[in-house]
Amino acid sequence: MSLPNYHTIHLKSSELEELKQFLEPDLNLKRPVVFNLKSLTFDQQREVIGLTENFFTSNNISFKFPYPIYFVTDHEASITQMSLVNSVEQLPKFFTQKESKMNVKESHVLGKNKLLQQELKNNDAQQSEIEISTYGQFHKKIHELEHERLFLRSILNRISQVKKNG
Repeated sequence: MSLPNYHTIHLKSSELEELKQFLEPDLNLKRPVVFNLKSLTFDQQREVIGLTENFFTSNNISFKFPYPIYFVTDHEASITQMSLVNSVEQLPKFFTQKESKMNVKESHVLGKNKLLQQELKNNDAQQSEIEISTYGQFHKKIHELEHERLFLRSILNRISQVKKNG
């Protein structure tokens, strides 16, 4: 059993045939994937990003769940909805390989993760995205209302203190 750490793919060209050998529906089911595009030209990088995004969109699978797909590229993040970074050092540290041995608690969590991975399928990405967005909007509204409630409570407390003190 291994922890879900980055699977790095170094592309040598922007040819569709080379990209097709990596693009599969279960690409990001077991671990996060990093496409390193630094060896390609600027235009080739954009082409690979576009082809990959089209693959995930046309097959209605998610490039964010269960594990994200990252591109190490020279492009800005505004060209796509996929995660872009400028260097490997900018990747989230969460999935980097640890040098130390796992303790008992980590091995139990890893066992649970392995069972969940066996049952997980990457289906209906659009519906999942809508549900997560709706869930987030509800919680954002709750947060804003709680913030407003605390503000109004502080005003009420100040008014009450002024009435008590005269």
